[in-house]
Amino acid sequence: MTALYHVQLQLERKSEPSRVPSEIVLQGRVVRVFRGDGRLGPGDRVAFKLWVCQPGDEPTGPAFIYYGPFMQATHVEAYLHGKPPDCELAGYEFAVISAPSEQPSMTVGQLQELAGMVLAPTKRSPF
Repeated sequence: MTALYHVQLQLERKSEPSRVPSEIVLQGRVVRVFRGDGRLGPGDRVAFKLWVCQPGDEPTGPAFIYYGPFMQATHVEAYLHGKPPDCELAGYEFAVISAPSEQPSMTVGQLQELAGMVLAPTKRSPF
């Protein structure tokens, strides 16, 4: 995993996107740091880009969140890289969480396992 940071964020007040689908900048304050280099700590601001869309309008490539969950979200957990406060999602890995927790909801092992399932070769049917 190449993420420099693994954090939980409390989202700042967000305005409704001007149109959906669209790219937005998600902003929040760090609540928990599970991985870092000391440059990011609780209370620091972080921002990263994310697409907001409706089911059926998913973009090909960038990380996205559906409009409903986006509007209801108060906290997220994310793997990030970049120079705070301007960051980018690492491997598009983020999750909406109900509240901060002492333990991460996304572990490196789970992400590696998921990547292995996605990248594992599949047998093709001769039919």
